Amino acid sequence: MKENKLIKFQELMKKNKIDYYIVPTSDFHSSEIAGAYFQGRKYLSGFTGSAGTLLFGLEKIYLYVDGRYFIQADQQVDLSMITVMKIGQPECIDMIDIFNQDQTKVVGFDGRCVSHKFAASIKNPIVSDIDLIDQVWTDRPELSKEPVYNYSIEYCGQSRKEKLAQIRDKMNAGTHIVTTLDDIAYIFNLRGNDICHTPVFYSYALISKTQAILYLNKDSVSETLKIELEQDGVTIKDYYAIYDDAKTIEGSIQLDTSVVNHQIVSSLEGTVVDCMNPSQLLKAIKNETEISNTRIAHIKDGLAMTKFMHYLKTSIANVAMDELSADEILTGYRQEQPDFKGLSFATICAYEQNAALMHYSATKENHARLEPRGLLLIDSGGQYLQGTIDTTRTFVLGPISDVQKHHFTLVFKAMNNLQQARFLHGKTGVGLDILARGIIQQENLDYQCGTGHGVGHYLSVHEGPHGLRPVKRENDQDSIFEPGMIVTDEPGIYLAGEYGIRLENELLVTKGEKNFYGQFLHFETLTMVPIDLDGINLAMLNDKERKQLCDYHQLVYSNIEYGLNDIEKQWYQETLIAPLLTSLDK
Repeated sequence: MKENKLIKFQELMKKNKIDYYIVPTSDFHSSEIAGAYFQGRKYLSGFTGSAGTLLFGLEKIYLYVDGRYFIQADQQVDLSMITVMKIGQPECIDMIDIFNQDQTKVVGFDGRCVSHKFAASIKNPIVSDIDLIDQVWTDRPELSKEPVYNYSIEYCGQSRKEKLAQIRDKMNAGTHIVTTLDDIAYIFNLRGNDICHTPVFYSYALISKTQAILYLNKDSVSETLKIELEQDGVTIKDYYAIYDDAKTIEGSIQLDTSVVNHQIVSSLEGTVVDCMNPSQLLKAIKNETEISNTRIAHIKDGLAMTKFMHYLKTSIANVAMDELSADEILTGYRQEQPDFKGLSFATICAYEQNAALMHYSATKENHARLEPRGLLLIDSGGQYLQGTIDTTRTFVLGPISDVQKHHFTLVFKAMNNLQQARFLHGKTGVGLDILARGIIQQENLDYQCGTGHGVGHYLSVHEGPHGLRPVKRENDQDSIFEPGMIVTDEPGIYLAGEYGIRLENELLVTKGEKNFYGQFLHFETLTMVPIDLDGINLAMLNDKERKQLCDYHQLVYSNIEYGLNDIEKQWYQETLIAPLLTSLDK
């Protein structure tokens, strides 16, 4: 069946005189998570990862994936039909290099789903006004049109009028086009439910010095909200009207060609000022209201995860569980928390060798039963009105080898080394990544992904422009770390066919001492979830590290004690604090 889809697609390419056709993992807004309507790459290839690009040729088909998905892609696609291109590996041929082999070949794609920056890098003739996926995917889902709602200033700390004034103050042109959904949700203090796990809504925005236009499905906005938006100087127009309006804009137009789609940019008559959206940095630097709310969200989510940890550790020997049921149990604990609005991403619950797949996804057809032995990795988080959570813990379910314990401890040391950092203002994530990665690399190991990413405020779990990675990628708009930014700290060790270990905390960038050398910054740990001491070889930790771990466990306990019952409190004290106190006394 899969083969028929691929062959039919190639036949449509021949019919339309297209030599190559690009199927990205993207929507009209360069969103990281694409809604059901935009799952063409998954439908055609069978690859379920959250990132990757399918390139159809008339003779060959390629799937481009990064290091997170090397193993998964090999397992999921029909390798007799699709060649997996592993980005960064010597055998990977860049897509543009394939096109450059013969620049007379025609390259096709849906111009609404490809950024203008990428489209402009193609020197071949292009056809960008055709959606071949529609012609193959006969039962394609409709575009989501969920209700849009206000996000209270109680949680975000700033009115939309104030945010629009900030945007206008930082604009470098007469008009600013915004198409990224998290930016629009942030600027207009609105949220929705058009994309799973991310409270955004399909929309475009056009902002000038005198007006703000929001393009969305009009039926998604109540009359009350329409009136409120109009009072704040916001005009509502139909979602697709942006494509006609873009053709009429005069003067200079500010936008980010790395995210605005090719169809919009190619229709503009004015002068394009290509730069990062001002809202990217504005929303990355959380204000005091957002920070205080985020701390509350972490306490709620930390309580849920700790209660789950207690249940898991004390029940695994007697209760039948698998990856799916463990996920459901953890979600159940989160659902007990006030203001829980859903998961921030699809939970990765991966047992033993499945955890070696960094973005593994258990399914009804393919999942593992948990046993009272080995390691279980859970990467998960909740969306709360107070904030967005991303936490990873690896749990020891029973006996593990000395090597596994060594690796577990190594990952903790790496995470801890970064979160204890003090550094001068001016550093980017490329300069800080080694503080975690270096601990792993000392033993000739590494992980094929970044160490951390920014996190939105009741928005996307992955947020730029800052992050932690070993090298700057071509399209990165990297940013120096500023007080108020939130970044994850998540080193790991992944051994294919054996196991994976990852620990992840969210960190808040805060001001330290300012002296002759400049402004020092450091991190405040936001995550309130203990580390499973059954995975820690305390002999590998020095006195300072043991005290830091003990202090952290006591901090977590002081914040979540209110929600633990007596049995959970006793378990926490006896298994997560007492062993550390004993080790400090020796």
